[in-house]
Formats: sequence, structure tokens, C-alpha cells
Amino acid sequence: MVTLIIAEKPNVARKIAYALAEGKPVRKTIGKVGYYEFTRDGKRIIVAPAVGHLFSLAPKVKTYGYPIFDIGWVPVYVAEKGKSYAKDYIKALAAVAKQADEFVVACDYDTEGEVIGYTALKYACGVDPARAKRMKFSALTKKDLLKAWYNLEPTINFGMADAGIARHVLDWYWGVNLSRALTSAIKRASGKWQVLSTGRVQGPTLKFLVDREKEIQNFKPTPYWVIKMLLEKNGEQYTAVYEKERILDENEAKRIVEEAKKGPAFVERVEVKQQKRNPPVPFDLGTLQREAYSAFGYSPKKTLEIAQKLYEKGLQSYPRTSSQKLPKNLNFRSILQNLAKLPEYKPFAHELLGKERLKPVEGKKDDPAHPAIYPTGELPKPGDLTKDEQNIYDLVVRRFLALFMEPAVREIMKVILNSNSHRFILGGARTVKEGWLKVYGRYVKFDEVILPAFKEGEPVKVIQIKREKKKTKPPARYSPAAVIKRMEDLGIGTKATRAQILETLYSRGYIEGKRKIKVTPLGMRVVEALEKNVPDIVSVELTKAFEEKMEEIMAGKADREGVIEESKNQLIKILQVFKERELDIGKMLMETTGTGATTSKTAARKAGTVKELSEEEEKAVKKAVDKGERRKEPLVVGKCPKCGGDLVVRYNRKTGKRFVGCSNWPKCNVTYPLLQRGEIIPTNKTCCGGAPVVKIREKGREYEICVDMNCRDWKR
Repeated sequence: MVTLIIAEKPNVARKIAYALAEGKPVRKTIGKVGYYEFTRDGKRIIVAPAVGHLFSLAPKVKTYGYPIFDIGWVPVYVAEKGKSYAKDYIKALAAVAKQADEFVVACDYDTEGEVIGYTALKYACGVDPARAKRMKFSALTKKDLLKAWYNLEPTINFGMADAGIARHVLDWYWGVNLSRALTSAIKRASGKWQVLSTGRVQGPTLKFLVDREKEIQNFKPTPYWVIKMLLEKNGEQYTAVYEKERILDENEAKRIVEEAKKGPAFVERVEVKQQKRNPPVPFDLGTLQREAYSAFGYSPKKTLEIAQKLYEKGLQSYPRTSSQKLPKNLNFRSILQNLAKLPEYKPFAHELLGKERLKPVEGKKDDPAHPAIYPTGELPKPGDLTKDEQNIYDLVVRRFLALFMEPAVREIMKVILNSNSHRFILGGARTVKEGWLKVYGRYVKFDEVILPAFKEGEPVKVIQIKREKKKTKPPARYSPAAVIKRMEDLGIGTKATRAQILETLYSRGYIEGKRKIKVTPLGMRVVEALEKNVPDIVSVELTKAFEEKMEEIMAGKADREGVIEESKNQLIKILQVFKERELDIGKMLMETTGTGATTSKTAARKAGTVKELSEEEEKAVKKAVDKGERRKEPLVVGKCPKCGGDLVVRYNRKTGKRFVGCSNWPKCNVTYPLLQRGEIIPTNKTCCGGAPVVKIREKGREYEICVDMNCRDWKR
């Protein structure tokens, strides 16, 4: 009897082999692919890896245009460029499968992992997936893997597999057909190729970003006044704020100031109360992504990638989870004993180990596949973690330790000051009991405003009472972390795919700005064109409805083929409407993307708007590129302050975005970023240590800017 265990990745295969082998597993190779052989309980076992998805969807017949629905599973290296390495893994699995009598899937226990295992069995091994058993685990520790081995599920989770396959088919149907439709609309309107894209989740996500952008653009600020009292006590100065936070009438604000100045000012009342702050709940993926963004500025995608690496190293549990609950049978004491071996956590772990009972705080959210994220208790070796990995590991460990600690206690002090019957509020706050803040305080922002003792009735020494004019501000732009949260709230995308959707919007040139997201003119126009002509493409409700159908498939309450057919029929109707209005859509899109030679791949790259074109599309635009802007002499905007060379406008080959660079590159590395919109006109002026000043002309207006965006006078 030979058992073949299929792992999702090579390093996971190694973890499994070393955990299950009674001795040291033997590593063998087929071509470039390593796999492991060993025995356990007298049984010969082979552990062989996939390398993520080995098979992908592609058209059965190569065709252009839309709609297209005749697709099937093919090796990923056939469907996608740059995936030739997968061929070796498919060959290796096919070879070892011939030796096996029993099959076990040990990929990540989620919909993607189930699809990887299902397709590897069916198409690489030539085995009916119904024959396979399932190892189910949430951490790659020896203990967890042994437990999974001795408690094999009788089959793979077909609910997960069917939901995952349905998602792949729906995403292909919508993504490819709608992207082809947009590209065809541009071609019909301009006669030129430019690849645009949208998708089942991408469109609605861009839609709510565009809605926010319009709110900001249409916002009209309203003036208001705040009134402040500057006072002194014990040689220190403090600022109290008028009880009515905003005064909308300037004359009223003037009157209040004049009357309050007459005094006398005294303490009318002192209110002191204590607030208990419970520890934060365990991390699910979304909260980890938001906290990592707040603490380190990591994008959601980067956080997920780092967390995945920590999981594969066995240091933390599986990150793709929506649960805020820890496993009931998790040995908290054992994990704490191991964490106590690390100096930075030793005092906190020892404090907790002194407790008779360890009961963690938990949240409301649950996930049937995986628990909340927690440290496994396995410890990193010195130098084993990168700085980024160390940061996320520290965040996860400290969050875990905080779960068992006492609540923090904050004292809130409110002093009501009266000056000629006008009240001002002086607020203070301080932490009187650290509790869980001892370990997690570095990642939580609490203001410490310590006030002196005030007694009711005591006079107040007023230095100044003044009014300040302010204006209401537009809604804040979304941060990357806020986009993920909004997608969660709307019920679109999944915990595993949301970060990638956001990255796709960046790569398509629809959005820009890493901390405050701004929709580009192209992104605005894509949504406007779709919303006006085929609004279902950007419908949150429609996307959410199909997300719910996928959940029903997973739970065994809906049929995979039925959901796919329903989605296909819905898309056919949408594409029929699109074809009828294709020219109008193309014309709307051209208002942003331009016409003639500027719709070539070159110009589109400059706007940061397109993905790579196919070979056929390359040929279609080659003449336009040859005649296009890149054959012109580079625009000189000034002299380099470092070497005296020419500062010229250049274009990033990867993103297409323009910038100013020195003509003596690479010997001289002076560069400046540039606005991506408007005509650039040299002025022969300099600023900021010799940085050139250029004139930007766009939409009938002109203004000058220093190309050094740190300039205090930017824009000039």
C-alpha cells in the first residue's frame, strides 16, 4: 500500500514529510521537482507538491470577440505566460501517482486549496477526486500535522471544491468577456487597440471608489467658527473649547467671544469617570490587514503575503480566515511557555502563566474552515525572519498575549468652565491601569492628556478667548485597508481575493495613491460609461447575490452547474445590451483615453492604464507606436542641479508613468515625479536647490509647479 499526499507548495510538502516520517524522509527528484518518501506505521508514504494552481481555465478554441463561454481546464503554462515551471510539477505528480494506491489532499483547507487538489488529482494524476481523503489542519506544526494524519477526512470537501470551481468559472466568464467588450468598444470608437478590463468584483469595487471621488469633487465647503479659551494653571497653559463645537454664523461667534471675555471665569463643574477597555479580539485576516496598514503602512496584499510565509514556516496559523475565535482545544499554556523563551515576550508570558485559568477574549465572527490567527508556539531562529516578517509576527504574538490580559482602565476628566454664562470644556484622559496595553500598547493610540486638579467654584486665569475660522472638509479618501473593510461590509469578494482586486485596480491605472486612494480620469470614465449604459456590470447587489450563491454551494444548498448557468444567462443579457451600445461606450471612454496614435500601447502605458497586449494586438498597434511620441526628441525642462546634464521628461517602461530624469543616467540618478495629467511647458525657472519649475496646461487652465513635490510652495 502506497499513499500519495499532495501538498500545495514545495516547502509545505517538506513540513508534512518531516512531521509524519518516523525517521528522516528521503528526498528524491523527478526532473527539477523534489518529493519525499518515508514510512509510518508500516505504510509507505510519498509527499509531492503542487506549486499553487497547476491548471487554469482557457477557451477550448482560440477565438476573439465576445461572448465566449466554451472553456475548459488546461495546464496553467498553456493558459498563462511565465508559468512554464508548472510543467515539471505536473509531470512529477503524474509519475508518482502511478505508484500510489491511496491519495490524500493536504493543500490549504479553503476553496482555492480544494480546487488545487481537485484539479491536480483529476488532470495530473488521472484519478477520480472522489477517491481521495483529506488532511485538514490550520497550522503546520508537527502536532497539528500528526493530528490531521490520524484524523483524515474520508473525502475532500466537495462543497468547497464546487464553490471554488464555480468562482473560477464565473470570474473567467465575467472578467474575460467584459474586458474584451471594453477593448472592443475602444477599437470601434477609435480604430485603435487599447486593453481595458473589468470583472465581477472589480467593477463594483471601482464603483464605490468612484462614488466617493464624486462626493469629494462635488463637495462645497461651509465656513464655521470654533471658539477657544486659553487658560493658565500652575504655570502650564491649557486650551478649552466652547460647548457648541461649531458656530455657523460669524456675528454670533463674535458676540460670544466679546461676552465671554468680560468674565469672570470659574470652574462650574468637574466630571471624572473611569472607562474599562477590554482587550481587542483575535485577528481574522481583515483586521490583521487593517492593523498592519495602521502600524507599518503595509498594503493588504503585502500583509497577506507575509502572513502566508509565517504560516508556511509554522510560526502562525492559517491567515485566510474570517474567524475571531480560537480553537477550543488549543493548548494556550504550551504556546505561552514557548513564547516565554523569547526575551521580548518573557515578562508578559510569565504573568499569564501565573494565572489558574486562561480564557481569551473572542469576537463574534466565525469561520467553519479555520480559527482566528494565532502564534503556534514554534519559535523563529535568529535571522530567520525578514524585518517585515518580524513586524507581522510581533503583531500577531502581542495580540495573542493581549487576549488573556486584564482590561485597561482609562480615566476621563471633563472640566466645565463658565465665563459670563458661556461654557467651555476642558478635556483630559489618562490610563490608570495598563492591563493589556502593557503588551499591545505600541499598536494602540490613546491620547494621554493629564490635567491638574480643579475644584468647583475656583477662579480660572484666562489668557485669551478667540474665534477661529474653519471650513467643513469633504469625505476622506479610502485607504487600502478601508477598501478591504468596505468590500467586507458590502459582501463582495472573499477574504482571499479582496487584496488582489485592489492591486488589479492599481495595475489597470484606474486608481492611484498608496495611502489615500484617488480614482484616475480613466477609472472615473470607465464607471460612468458602464453605469450609464450597462449598470449591472458595476452593481454591488448583483455581485453580492452571486457571492451568496457561492456560499450556498459550499453549504450544499445550491448546485454548482445551476449557479454557473444562472450567471452565464445573466451575463449574456448584459453583453447583448453592451453590444447595442458599444459605440456609445467607446466614445465615452475615448474622452479620457484620447484618439489617434495616442490610443496605442505606448500612450496607454503613459497613462498607466493597460496590461500587456497579445501578439496579435501588438501587431495592430506597432505602426502607431513607430510613429508615436517616443520617436520625438525628449522634452528638456531644465538643467540637472547635480551634474549639469539635461533634465528630460521620461516614461517608466513598466508603469508608463512620466517623470523627470537626468540625461546622464545611470551615472547620475537625479529624478523627480511628475503629475500624470496636462501638457508640460518648460519655464526656464528653478526652485528648491535647482529643481526646474514647469507650467502645466490642462482643461483650459495653466499653473506652475516646482517638480520637487516637497516644495513648500507646491503648486506655485
